[in-house]
Amino acid sequence: MGTTNDAARPENEAKTQSRRDFLKITGAGLAGAFAAAALGCVSVETRDGRKVKAWRTSTGAIVHDPNLCVGCRRCETACTIRNDGKASAYVSRIKVSRNLNYGPEGVTAAYAVADGQLGNFRLVGETCRQCSHPACGDACPVGAITADKKTGARVVDARRCVGCGACADACPWGIATVDPETRKSTKCLLCDGDPNCTKNCPTGAIAFYPWEEAEALLFGSDANSGASAVSGATA
Repeated sequence: MGTTNDAARPENEAKTQSRRDFLKITGAGLAGAFAAAALGCVSVETRDGRKVKAWRTSTGAIVHDPNLCVGCRRCETACTIRNDGKASAYVSRIKVSRNLNYGPEGVTAAYAVADGQLGNFRLVGETCRQCSHPACGDACPVGAITADKKTGARVVDARRCVGCGACADACPWGIATVDPETRKSTKCLLCDGDPNCTKNCPTGAIAFYPWEEAEALLFGSDANSGASAVSGATA
């Protein structure tokens, strides 16, 4: 005849198992967080076999103020001269040229009152937001995008990149770009914490902000960047 203790045993065992599972998951999460802080980015496998990436938060991000931009595009030249050894608006990690005439929305019926020098003269430069959960990094099939150990910037390892363009397709703002000459992806690496584009802007339209301030400027309700958050995109 079973006793009350016998009847309660399965329930107790279930609770013990639940606590054990919780500790394992929590431990993995804490380990992942510490590893991400030390290594920049790590993958943690859950009990059901899913792989979850833990990313170190970037120290900051570059923000462009369209109200101060005069469209000189020195930022694009400064970016690519430093990082690519050439002047190229196409592979620049800050995008001004593509928005110069008609703004980020391109040609529309209302172009005369829209952004761009052929519209309202408001010139919008789009920058990498160093997202806390970067779609580009998650989309890379070979793990070529990681977080820099010093700055936390999401950087491309050219040795591992295969030039497939998955990161460019995944980015909501189209910042990651495959260089047609090298067939390697490029994106903002914050120039080791001292962005060259910000130093070469003659009007102060580009600035590097600590992450909390940058997040508010790029994603907040009072965002002043012309490249404001799009539907479904998060920091």
